[in-house]
Amino acid sequence: MAGVAFVVGFGKGVGSAVAARFKSEGFAVAVASRSLIPGDVEKEHGYLGVKLDVSHSDQVAAGFARVEKALGPANVVVYNASAWASAPGGRADPLSLSADDFLQGVSVGGVGAYYVAHHANSGFTRLETASDLPPRVFIATGNALPWVQPPLPHLLGLSSGKKVLANVVESCATAYTDTGKRFYYAYEVSSQGGMVRSPDPPTHANVFWNLYNLKEQGDWAVKFSKE
Repeated sequence: MAGVAFVVGFGKGVGSAVAARFKSEGFAVAVASRSLIPGDVEKEHGYLGVKLDVSHSDQVAAGFARVEKALGPANVVVYNASAWASAPGGRADPLSLSADDFLQGVSVGGVGAYYVAHHANSGFTRLETASDLPPRVFIATGNALPWVQPPLPHLLGLSSGKKVLANVVESCATAYTDTGKRFYYAYEVSSQGGMVRSPDPPTHANVFWNLYNLKEQGDWAVKFSKE
């Protein structure tokens, strides 16, 4: 078996495509989301299913413990969770976004990523005792919002979450570069370099697989377009 991949934020789009790609490459795959029914994904896809809310640190800890007990520490962790909400007042009134929606955007997009990266890193460290040390890679599904100028005020919650996510990844890529652990913020852009409305799942799966196979960290922020 090639290794263990844990996809957090599993759904019908990017999460599903990434999980399928790693499984096709011989990985044992675990998937997690708030709405997931573990028995269904196990029966339909052969994945270990974990139901968890990334905004709750105790649930993230329990999810990683379940994966490690069943499959061993994950050497690939994909963070694909996000929360989208648009301010009712549009671009002219970003503060019309409810406090709950803003908090959800930051909690799921950024704080949850910290929880997941924390436990991913702990598992990466435990893998150092393995006789054949596999690549250890954390990949976050991002978007261009941290760099978009002028900003998109109506997406205040989402953009704030993605900026936290990018900061978590950049900090980890910088700090752990000499340990062999790798961290990436991968985001799709249009052919003109702008935001995309509908991310392309197969392209994400290919890009994430190629990132796993890199020999060195390289750039932490990875921009790509639909293939």
